[in-house]
Amino acid sequence: MVSLADSLLTQAFTLAAVSRYNWFHPNHCKERGMLRKARQQDVPFIHSLLAEYAAKGELLARPLTDIYEFLRDFVIAEDQSGVVVGVCGLHLCWEDLSEVRSLAVSPARRGEGWGTRLAEAAISEAVTLGFNQVFALTYRPAFFARLGFKEVDKGRLPHKIWADCVHCVKFPACDEIAMLLEL
Repeated sequence: MVSLADSLLTQAFTLAAVSRYNWFHPNHCKERGMLRKARQQDVPFIHSLLAEYAAKGELLARPLTDIYEFLRDFVIAEDQSGVVVGVCGLHLCWEDLSEVRSLAVSPARRGEGWGTRLAEAAISEAVTLGFNQVFALTYRPAFFARLGFKEVDKGRLPHKIWADCVHCVKFPACDEIAMLLEL
């Protein structure tokens, strides 16, 4: 059963995407599902999925404490059966700059459009909140380029965003690619 809050959130993401980008299409995924805000019960899934991709060197892991602390940043993708298949976060960084982070889809569900829907939801939320720029640090620049992001020098991003990087195992030799979307 879909709660009123989840229904309103889905409508807000959909309306923002349609009005700003006309990206949303209800049949975007092979199986229609829904996007909703993350709940406390989703934390083990989020942690496990991010750790799985981090073990392959495809994204950065997030400690449980960070996931709980920033739970409101995350959106969850559920398929028609209610199975959680993906996650994405929108982190508010500075003035008009936000970050799409921790975007991951269960390996068995990749290629079904869930990653695109999750990224679009994060971008739509950034638009709704009045942000003019969204960036991502990624190992998959082609994915973000399809959404309109452009590769930029990391030095173009304000120092404020590097606060998280100090805790990264790859600091100071970050090999992620900075991608920026001007809204």
